[in-house]
Amino acid sequence: MAENLNIPDELQGTFKRLMYRVPEKLRRDPHTQKIIQLYLKMGGEKLAKQHIEIIKLRIREEERQKKAEANASEKSDIGEDSIDSFYSEFDSL
Repeated sequence: MAENLNIPDELQGTFKRLMYRVPEKLRRDPHTQKIIQLYLKMGGEKLAKQHIEIIKLRIREEERQKKAEANASEKSDIGEDSIDSFYSEFDSL
């Protein structure tokens, strides 16, 4: 998990435990690992946990936005199809 980070022995267990709180898609991300390590060293476990919660909130927000965009594009596609079918029926008269 953190092979290339120089984590002091006394923080190894805490670091590993904290990384399990990080969303799975970011656990192997070197930047995320480095940030968690920095927060752990400078502010302790409590500060590192707070940052992890911020990471989780950002990911949830990104997923919500992607879902909203997908729904919006799906609705616009449906709307275009409805209009096209209306005009094709109208043209056939």
